[in-house]
Amino acid sequence: MAIISDSSVIQPQGKVGGFTFYKLNGKIIMRSLPRAPHKNATNPTPLQKVYQNRLAEVNDYLRPLSRVLDFGYQNYLDKKTGVNWAHTDVSTKGYNHTANPRINPAYLQISRGSLLGAEAPLAVRTADGITISWKDNSVEGNASEGDSVMILLNQPELQKHTWIKEAGRRRDLQVIVPLDGKNPENEREVYLTFYRPLNKKKLVISNSIYLGRV
Repeated sequence: MAIISDSSVIQPQGKVGGFTFYKLNGKIIMRSLPRAPHKNATNPTPLQKVYQNRLAEVNDYLRPLSRVLDFGYQNYLDKKTGVNWAHTDVSTKGYNHTANPRINPAYLQISRGSLLGAEAPLAVRTADGITISWKDNSVEGNASEGDSVMILLNQPELQKHTWIKEAGRRRDLQVIVPLDGKNPENEREVYLTFYRPLNKKKLVISNSIYLGRV
């Protein structure tokens, strides 16, 4: 990966040779294109098909979450998008072409950062919706009782999700997310993140925690 200087006379975009060029935050980024197992495009081997399916399925899984991931990885967007950051762990650790489902949601990280995360978080389904709770650790490390709570309820099989950017505060020790709409009995993949403003332009964010399918 390389960044093309703004003063460069040539400002390429798209695919050129073995590289792709694209604009991110006003800068031209150059990345090398991934190499396929081999170049047999008309009659791919079984291994090549696995690679192709993995790329397509992980992209389909993450694409609906692009806004969520750009928010959660906002401190790292100078190099690649939030989808690109999340793609690495999901495709290398969380994908098994012999499993059902093939993508393990536990390897999806919707945010990354140095803020202290939740202690002993738990998500349970109640008559009111999904209750998400955690223990008080607001006096530990760089945590603060006023840290904002972000919740994601994901339904990848429907390509739908509920993103609550401001669900509450760390001091609340729990939030309840009502399940409105069709089929409220369907399971959701639940994720929890804390964050707060560091200054006028930047947030400090925690690594997200996956709480299971609820």
